[in-house]
Amino acid sequence: MAPGRRRRDAADEDTGDEQPQNRRKSAKGKRPQEPDDESEEEAQGGRSQGRKTNMERRLAHKLVRYAIACEYSRTPVRREAVREKVYEGESMRSFRVVFDLAQTQLRTIFGMQLVEQPSKDRSLLSLDQKRKAAKSQKSSGPATKASTNAWILITILPPEFRTPKIIAPSKVQSSDGEAAYAGFYTLLIAIITLAGGEIRDAKFHQYLTRLNADSTVPSMNPNNRHQPSENTEVVLQRMIRQGYLVKQSSGEDGEEVTWYVGPRGKVEVDNEAIAGVVRTVYGEAAGEALERQLHNSLGVKPRVMEENEGEEGEEDAEGEAEEQGEEAPPRQRRRVNTAGQASPMAIRSKRDDGDPGPSSRRSGRQRG
Repeated sequence: MAPGRRRRDAADEDTGDEQPQNRRKSAKGKRPQEPDDESEEEAQGGRSQGRKTNMERRLAHKLVRYAIACEYSRTPVRREAVREKVYEGESMRSFRVVFDLAQTQLRTIFGMQLVEQPSKDRSLLSLDQKRKAAKSQKSSGPATKASTNAWILITILPPEFRTPKIIAPSKVQSSDGEAAYAGFYTLLIAIITLAGGEIRDAKFHQYLTRLNADSTVPSMNPNNRHQPSENTEVVLQRMIRQGYLVKQSSGEDGEEVTWYVGPRGKVEVDNEAIAGVVRTVYGEAAGEALERQLHNSLGVKPRVMEENEGEEGEEDAEGEAEEQGEEAPPRQRRRVNTAGQASPMAIRSKRDDGDPGPSSRRSGRQRG
């Protein structure tokens, strides 16, 4: 064989050996690229999840601000308004997550929370409202509980912190006017609730007359000398609009008017608040009898009654007199009115000079 041909065969063998080596090198270079693609996808997923979390946190901040603004005007937070004001018309797929984040911020920072506004009683709905409610119940199914999609902001502070020094009335218009308005609708709700949950219009206005509120009541800014008071009917219409009261007309001409407690009034003024109003009106002298009546009417837990300080003092005086061997003076009957003050009809002892007292002098009676 010629030497030139041997050289060509050797060259072909060398190139044939190099090709598989190149293939193996290229294959080794491609294998590490797969983990890089997976890590890049994970990084992109983490960035998208971070953007989603930041967006939900931002929407939760907006929902908290909107809820506090609604509370100032006593307007319920409705789902449709949240879509318009908070989401600005965008999709509300993450509404439950945003709502929970807003609840956490309200509880931990402000000491408040959003609670669902109760729906009106079916008996108070008009014919059109009853038809709409029936249609929505049909579409949602009988097993699904209908939601009002409206929430109210309430405080969750412990009872010992719910004092005027900590939770003071709003100062936007006037703290005095805000306090007077809150006290007025609280008293009206207590009257309607203790009357059985409803009260006729004639009886309702009788109570207003006894409260000296049949014509005018203090305005939202009673310190304003130009308008220290406003018409009672205007204030009642405001309570109806804000959900504290419900005015229902019935009969052929709508002459029969009945007043009920509204959905917001049921949430803000619960049975414990009503019991507190009654205790304040009757005073401590009512005692355990009033607590039993409150328990039967409202279902509240009776308050533990403390012993009367005056009786304790009399018992101590009797004990000291017995220890000294002296006869204790007889205990005199003492009449107490509902305000806890001594009654003018209390029995008085005869004076040393024989004068029976000022009441007998005014009547002209004399004792022999």
